[in-house]
Parts: sequence; C-alpha cells; structure tokens
Amino acid sequence: MSAIHRFSGNPEDHDYNWEGVEPLVIHTEEVNRILKHVLVGPNDDAPNFVIRYFHVPVGDNTFYDQHPHEHGMVILHGKAKIQIKDDFYELGPLDAVFVSGNDIHQLTNIGDTPLGFLCVITRQAEYK
Repeated sequence: MSAIHRFSGNPEDHDYNWEGVEPLVIHTEEVNRILKHVLVGPNDDAPNFVIRYFHVPVGDNTFYDQHPHEHGMVILHGKAKIQIKDDFYELGPLDAVFVSGNDIHQLTNIGDTPLGFLCVITRQAEYK
C-alpha cells in the first residue's frame, strides 16, 4: 500500500507536522520533549525501511545511544553537534550523516532554534 503524508506544519513557527502522522513525545530523565514523527513505516506497510523526523528543542539532545543497526540522517533545520564514538562534528541544514551499527552517537541542539532531522533505519531495527 503506497502512502502520502502531506506536510501540514508551518516552518516559520517551528511547527513540523504531517497529515496522518501523530508525533510521539519522548520525555525522560535523559531527553526533554523531543518529538518523533514516523513519516514512513509500519503503518504504511513499508517492508524495508522507516523514515522518521525528530524535533529537538533548543539546548536538548537525543539519547546517548549505541545499537547494532545503522542509520542515515539529514539535518533539515537548526544546528547540531553530533558525537560519533569519540569524535564530535558540527552540522547544519542539509548535512547528511551515516552512523555505523554499534557506534556510540548523540546529537545536541547547539543553535537558538529547534533542531529537526530525518532519520532512516531498516524496518527490522524499528522492532529491536
């Protein structure tokens, strides 16, 4: 089944939403109010990959993470610092990143506006 989720937000207001996609609020002791949107995935019967959009508030970060699956990311807006293993890099709009499986990684919003990025993983990784 093919699917389309039209963008329904307003970038000028830092509002990133898509029709038919309910954002999940991730709020733990480690991260604060990150929004995760699954743009293409299991609900669309996508058999091989998942496309997600993450919205990271100013000053916040993603999980300090390590897992067996690889993933690719594209920064859409904002500024980030990414840690991959022991190295750190600054990223901006349209920069692309590949993170190998089992590499420790974390993104931190270092800008004065929300950070937004696409993240692509395999469908099998979504269930682990």
